[in-house]
Amino acid sequence: MMAPAARSIVYMLAGCLLLMCAWEVAGRYGVLGKTFPALSQVLLVFADVPRRALLMRSIAATMGSASAGYAAGMCLGIGIAILAHLAPVLRGGLDRLAVVMNALPVIAIAPVLIITAGREGTPAALASVPVFFLVYTSTGVGLRSASQRLQLLLASLGADRWQRLAKLEAVTAVPSILSGMKIAAGSAMIGAIVGEWFGAPSGLGVVVLNSMQNFQIPLLWATVIVIAAITLSAYGLLTLVERAARRRIGECGG
Repeated sequence: MMAPAARSIVYMLAGCLLLMCAWEVAGRYGVLGKTFPALSQVLLVFADVPRRALLMRSIAATMGSASAGYAAGMCLGIGIAILAHLAPVLRGGLDRLAVVMNALPVIAIAPVLIITAGREGTPAALASVPVFFLVYTSTGVGLRSASQRLQLLLASLGADRWQRLAKLEAVTAVPSILSGMKIAAGSAMIGAIVGEWFGAPSGLGVVVLNSMQNFQIPLLWATVIVIAAITLSAYGLLTLVERAARRRIGECGG
């Protein structure tokens, strides 16, 4: 009898195959119009050397901006969440600040960032905003989830506030932090791509915009596939790391 994990993989592959077949048929017969090409037409883009080179350069540019924004947002989110945890009097104000930053429309933030960070720095800056909010929220939840019984035990053994944070609360918060980082990976990619629409010299967002304006539909869809593949890969990798961390902490707790 097939194991559950193997069965899931088989179902996933079968679903992908059916989706690809449906895409090919719908594109060939124009079911969804001229802007929805057959999958085979889209894949031919990757066989074209100049277009493949364009996509590779664009991937490097977008990944650089998204990674920089992701790292900045993650560090700020974790650092400020720890500050709010250690100084509860600041938590209310910091929570509101995070919500306001996340709620601001991109169209309102981008012009300010262009002036302050420049056109090349805007994608990374826009990528950092949602990452900060997600990581800040998940870190705060994780730090507050530490067992009250274990906190009292450490306090009775003479552990001060910093020792309880380092030995209990921070460790307990790791799975929650990784969960926020997992969701933030896609948000960083979206933020970087949107930021590239505001005048960046290169990147996947620039390719999307130019191919749409010039009606290069197969290139547009090929770029979308690349973006989806990068985002799903990052999500999958961080999911594995999160599961490993939960299992490890669970074993230690047990």
